[in-house]
Amino acid sequence: MACKGPLSGYRVLDMTQFESGTSCTETLAWLGAEVLKVERPGRGELGRYSQAEPGVDTYGFLVMNMNKKSITCNAKSPEGLELLKGLVAKCDVIVENMGPGSMDNLGLTYEACKEINPKIIYAGLKGFSQSGPYKDYPAFDPIATHTGVMVSATGLPERPIKCGISVADSGTGQMLALSIIAALLQREREGIGQRVDIAMQDFMIGLSRSQWEPYYNNGKVPNRRVANGMPLEDVGPSDTYPCKPFGLNDYVHIYCSRAPGSKQWDNLCEAIGRPDLKQDVCPEMATPRLRFQNREICDTAIKDWLKDHDKFEAMEILCKADVPAGALLSVDDITNDPQYYAPDRQMMVEVEHPQRGKVKLPGFAPKMSAVTVEYESSPALGGSNGEVYGGLLGLSDEKLAELKEKRVI
Repeated sequence: MACKGPLSGYRVLDMTQFESGTSCTETLAWLGAEVLKVERPGRGELGRYSQAEPGVDTYGFLVMNMNKKSITCNAKSPEGLELLKGLVAKCDVIVENMGPGSMDNLGLTYEACKEINPKIIYAGLKGFSQSGPYKDYPAFDPIATHTGVMVSATGLPERPIKCGISVADSGTGQMLALSIIAALLQREREGIGQRVDIAMQDFMIGLSRSQWEPYYNNGKVPNRRVANGMPLEDVGPSDTYPCKPFGLNDYVHIYCSRAPGSKQWDNLCEAIGRPDLKQDVCPEMATPRLRFQNREICDTAIKDWLKDHDKFEAMEILCKADVPAGALLSVDDITNDPQYYAPDRQMMVEVEHPQRGKVKLPGFAPKMSAVTVEYESSPALGGSNGEVYGGLLGLSDEKLAELKEKRVI
């Protein structure tokens, strides 16, 4: 496996599963770290297989585990625990997102790992802060988004609606990756290891920081839910509008700045052929707030124009007129658009998987002028047992065969 990039030379013991932890370690792997993913013998991590297709890697596993090495280990067995302790001594970082208390029950607390490797970076991801009253509560992404402000601000005025993507899971994982890299930099300067903890609820609170502006502006009352509107202020236009040919995802979001002196509304009026609605011509459209109050006029003009334009045309015409507009792009739209596969972008990449064949998946979003990510498919279960246990820990072929027979690996 290629191990090139700014984290080349660092080794990560990956004890993660599902999405939040795996998105963290995948990011580290993309940046060149050698990531050793620990999985259960014969069954893999909980997200590898499904009931519908037992023994076949799920697409969810593929998308979260590129560029890693897989090793199997029964961590609950004495011999398995010794293997993991041996790897702790050889690794720079441990990452885990197990349920509260799981690592303690295995005997792999931060204190125990620090005793083995004083410079270890021990990173844990949980649903709730380990210093708060909810520390022992189970959590998944929707629990974190509900308890972390986001859902209180999302949806219809009379009904909160959770986000359709796992913002807390992958977002917290990305923040943990950033924190791990910061801890490694500190170790380089000061020669110390440390524990890094992050809670999905806490990440969501930080991600929702803009909600504190209307909270204080409105007298510390609970913030409103405004569907597709502008949450900070009632302005127009700020909505998601249907487009030709009016299918499931045929929409475009249009927003004109609320900043004083903005010409975006006038630009939009010119673009849609309605100069009669410009700010200095139509009193009802003179300010963003008035356009909201008279939004039937505003929205009707936009909707009439969109009857003759699909979302891509609308986005192109409006953006070229300096009007912020975004077509509603689905997974299918992104997957089938060549621009995302361009060599200088690689937001989408194609990997070859032994069971699934060629699969198109999202890549690493940041672009770094001195770093080229070399994408590889998610690993086969236990595919690196020989390399890691034999090459890194020095176990003989006979010992590996014995451990396999005993289902330790």
